[in-house]
Amino acid sequence: MADERKASPLAAVYTLLSAIRYRYRLIIFVAVVVLAAGVTYVMSMPDVYQASTQILVNPQRVSDKYVNSIATMDASERLNTLSQQILSSSRLETIMDELHLFPKLREKVSRDELIARMRKNIGIELKHNAEGLSAFTLSYTGESAQEVSTVANRLAASFISWNLKDREQEAKATTTFLANELSTTKSQLDDLEEQLRSYKMKHLGELPDQLDANMQTLSRLQVELQANTEAQSRLDHEALLTSSLPDTSPQRSSAPVTSSSMRQKLTSDRYAAQTDLAELHKHYTDSFPDVGRKEAEIRALDAQIAALPSDPAPSATATADSATSANPRLQLIHRDRNRLQDEQRKIQSSIGRYQSRIDSAPVHEQEISQLLRDYGTARDHYRALLEKTYSAQMAAQLEQEQQSGNFTMLDQARVPDAPIGPKRIPLLLGAFFFAIAAGIGIALLAETLDNTVKSENELRDCLPEIPLLGTTPGMQTVPTIRRSLPQARFLLGGQ
Repeated sequence: MADERKASPLAAVYTLLSAIRYRYRLIIFVAVVVLAAGVTYVMSMPDVYQASTQILVNPQRVSDKYVNSIATMDASERLNTLSQQILSSSRLETIMDELHLFPKLREKVSRDELIARMRKNIGIELKHNAEGLSAFTLSYTGESAQEVSTVANRLAASFISWNLKDREQEAKATTTFLANELSTTKSQLDDLEEQLRSYKMKHLGELPDQLDANMQTLSRLQVELQANTEAQSRLDHEALLTSSLPDTSPQRSSAPVTSSSMRQKLTSDRYAAQTDLAELHKHYTDSFPDVGRKEAEIRALDAQIAALPSDPAPSATATADSATSANPRLQLIHRDRNRLQDEQRKIQSSIGRYQSRIDSAPVHEQEISQLLRDYGTARDHYRALLEKTYSAQMAAQLEQEQQSGNFTMLDQARVPDAPIGPKRIPLLLGAFFFAIAAGIGIALLAETLDNTVKSENELRDCLPEIPLLGTTPGMQTVPTIRRSLPQARFLLGGQ
């Protein structure tokens, strides 16, 4: 029966209420002391003020169609970077020293702790729209109304100035980099132009774009060579006819004249055959039938020339000289033929030179194509860098004139009229409930440490084997008992 009463929830509640009733004086005393301390602490807490300013994120005023921005980060990333710069220890320490913040704590805590506290008092709230970051609010919290407004304005000004400085430095660095690259590329382009010019001057007349002109010149020279050969043939034929005319002493001069004329005719035919063979070699190989026939014809002419009787040199010379001196027409023919032979050698030399140019055209075409490819690549790169340099210079000009995207302070932070904290009413209510809880807790602790028997149940628990016969009521009144107890017993809440 006793175990069931002990285990009953009602019995536990009854025991708790009995303990509270038995030590209510202790509970009241502890609650009053704790509440007084809490009220004193709450009322002594300094007022907390907050000043804030709103900074607008302005887009670029000139359209991107005309001038592209050189900013590599959007507003959110730039704000994050600027926050890291502004909230750095060096920047905060500079502001703290200039404005003489935390004068009472400077000798009590270290500078790092002061900077950490200042960083904790700074708040940044972002505001976004459909296009991204549109504005942000910068606030500062402190114990002085004038101080928080001054610090908030100083931080906002630092944000704006550092943003402009950062964008100007970025524009300047970009412009300088592009200018250096442009100078380097221009030097390379000038070197390639000089190489291309030197190559063209060295191989003047042999370049691929002059191939058509060389082909036309070669065709014209071949026509001139053919005409020269035909003219020599006509002169040889005319000389043969002139030398074969009847003379005053036919018996003395007929044989040498006939032999010399035959040799001249065969020589002229052999030269014409060689000219035709050279023309065939330009268009056909050695296995072509016409080439074989023309070579056979030349060999036959060589055989006929070798079969002619050789005239004595003195008599032949004398005969030729006498014939030439005796016939003015032969002198003219001989002079014209020498002139045609000189022209023929010149034409053949020119043909060989132009033929060499035509043959070397593929090699020069490959070499100059490499130079032109390198030159074209460098020129395109130079033009692209030139356009980027002009664009970067205009963007830098926009940054200097503050026409690009930047931050603008809408309203300066004003001195707050009322503090934002501490919230004393909630704190006092919290202190009240905490004082009651502390009193009850101390009473329960004292009840736990007290070993005296205060009820029938506790007596049964102490003497479970001995039956309880009855109880004796108290013989004295409560005021008498209170006056008889010592002062320490009264403070512990005993009755």
